[in-house]
Amino acid sequence: MARIDLTLRIILADPPADVVFSLQDAKGRPVDPIVADASDLAFNIPITMTSTPEGPCPGGGFVRSDSRGRFVYIASGAQAGDAASEWSRRIKIYLNDLPPAEAGQVLTATIAGRDRNGGPACATVPLLSGWRRA
Repeated sequence: MARIDLTLRIILADPPADVVFSLQDAKGRPVDPIVADASDLAFNIPITMTSTPEGPCPGGGFVRSDSRGRFVYIASGAQAGDAASEWSRRIKIYLNDLPPAEAGQVLTATIAGRDRNGGPACATVPLLSGWRRA
């Protein structure tokens, strides 16, 4: 694999209503904000996979990295561009367990949209369902 383009679809299950959520690009800017209602939200994130000596590596305008690996953010409240919100949070989704994929494929996973107190989820959240091909 030299480089392939694919899409990650993150389903945010049961987010709190009336909270703004968005993707956050690699420079920290909110992208495509949406106000949650009573339904799940879906975020489509374009990424590229390139070959490295360590294996396939995700990259692109939404992918960041730290000592634990590559990840993407979904922001809420002020982080998502809603300056009047009482919330200012980000959900970190690691991409370490992406399955092999082909160009143009969509890989889908579901995460919780709320924390245990009913507010928007934040910090590193586990996948409720593993990555699967759509």
